[in-house]
Amino acid sequence: MSNTARKVCFEKTKYIVYEPYRGLHLAYHAKRFCFSRQSKYQKIDIIDNDAYGRMLFLDHNLQHTEYDARIFNEALCGTAKRNEAARIIVLGGGSGQTLLELLESPTTTHVTLVDIDQLLIESCRKHIKGANQAFRDPRVRVVIDNAFSYLHSTNEEFDTAIIDLTESPFAMGNHSTTLNQVYFDIKAKCKGCCSQYLGSSVPLAKNRRLIDIAYSSCRKILSRVRLDDVFIPSFGAPHTFMHAGYESRRTDLGCSSYNSPNDMAPSLSSLRDATGARFRNPSRTIRVRK
Repeated sequence: MSNTARKVCFEKTKYIVYEPYRGLHLAYHAKRFCFSRQSKYQKIDIIDNDAYGRMLFLDHNLQHTEYDARIFNEALCGTAKRNEAARIIVLGGGSGQTLLELLESPTTTHVTLVDIDQLLIESCRKHIKGANQAFRDPRVRVVIDNAFSYLHSTNEEFDTAIIDLTESPFAMGNHSTTLNQVYFDIKAKCKGCCSQYLGSSVPLAKNRRLIDIAYSSCRKILSRVRLDDVFIPSFGAPHTFMHAGYESRRTDLGCSSYNSPNDMAPSLSSLRDATGARFRNPSRTIRVRK
């Protein structure tokens, strides 16, 4: 085989290659690397992309894009905002985007954000639009710590918890033990309410088992658990968000809601419809699919 044939398709100096599941690689062209460093916990890359604008990757996993951040943020935080949560704890969320979304609500009086990676927060404050403004808001308190440990040890009480973490904190031996403790702490300290990002809804995705375990653990401890499946253009697939404990089940975002992971199989036609609607206008509110 010639050297030309062995050449890597996507050079690391020009592309970030994201692998949502084995056998599929999505390559995002880096028009410019704004920030690229290894922190104590993860590789942080912030790039400018021709299609999606400013993008954040952690360990090559896509976390944020300027183009359709509103879709992700609404899917994660919209239920808490509509239920007028005032005191909120965010577990993770170092990009500042969850803060931005929550601070838009006039009912938000205090947000405690707990993230273990200070370098991530600093890099996002400098390079991600709106992040510095969010972290400087007087309603925000930032704690650099392990999010789960902090929630377990704190004596504070909140109206809800927003879990905005990568899959890495769950990549430990016993997912269910870790999640059971988190949901028990949420029941005791957050009025039994939470919203959690769980990752790709695609059956082949690496995190698919996490969705099943999280749902199973959550519904044993918290009430009114539902899964929302929301298509996010820059991720190239629908992603799953779980909500529990809220009185209101109303959603303003175009998505499919499920009461079990087994029901999460949207048709290709509905995905094409959702894709078209969101590409025309990422912030547009569309009717919930039945």
